Amino acid sequence: MEHPHNTSQNESKNSAISLLSSEKTESQSIKELQSNLNRLIYADLYSIASPMERAMELIGDKYSFQLLYLLLTEEKQRFVEIEKKIHGISPRTLSARLKHLEKYGLINRYQFPTIPPRVEYEITEKGADLAQAMHSINIWANKWFPFQPPVQDI
Repeated sequence: MEHPHNTSQNESKNSAISLLSSEKTESQSIKELQSNLNRLIYADLYSIASPMERAMELIGDKYSFQLLYLLLTEEKQRFVEIEKKIHGISPRTLSARLKHLEKYGLINRYQFPTIPPRVEYEITEKGADLAQAMHSINIWANKWFPFQPPVQDI
């Protein structure tokens, strides 16, 4: 016959295991739900068969890749800081690109209730997953199209 104390210990262990298992299952269910919602919301993106076309839909327009690279290398940035660091971008275009990247979860936008309003942008894990591709593109560009400062007339 099993001692009553051992029985309650076993029941506690089983309850703890069951609770952990249900938390894991709940966490998996939430991730699956998020994934399914994303597929519904962005059905146009998910319906593109070619992975390269899907990627270019996300980051192929002018400045998007530069924005991601800047946020990867310099962490959180304010709108005006980004505008100064990306040569030739207009405030309107910058705003549109940031909204696009935020929409697809590649960057996060943080707004602070200050006067004047302060907004910061930061790359997400999804955006940071492009780090290896960005590094490879840097190597490629430096190999085949190295920087050469303009020649100054004497």
